[in-house]
Amino acid sequence: MMNQLTVKNIEFYGDEAASVTLENENSSVEVFCHLCEYSEGDKVNNLLRVLDADVKAAYLSDWPAEMIEEASKERIKKTGPYSYVGCGKVIDENEGIIEVQGFRIEVGEVPCQGAVEFDIDRLDLW
Repeated sequence: MMNQLTVKNIEFYGDEAASVTLENENSSVEVFCHLCEYSEGDKVNNLLRVLDADVKAAYLSDWPAEMIEEASKERIKKTGPYSYVGCGKVIDENEGIIEVQGFRIEVGEVPCQGAVEFDIDRLDLW
């Protein structure tokens, strides 16, 4: 199902925190989880949250079509322990939810519909 992710790996550290690897059919991400009560193999809702994220339009409306197409390509790249940059599409403007490579992420306010670039400080599983 598209609305669930699989817990692939969990590494606990400290009393309540864990580094959790989640995967869908296409890809995987490593997220931060506080009060982690999951086990490997668990299915979790496909809605990740962020500690902080900078989200902006991926392109301007007056750009040529081929530049818009290039700027809109979905991508996600890990930049730190739980931080990511990339480009996704807004799937729920009211709730501030974007989707990138099958992962749904609640980023807060989104500046527009369509493609957005993001810079996420910390990706969280609740």
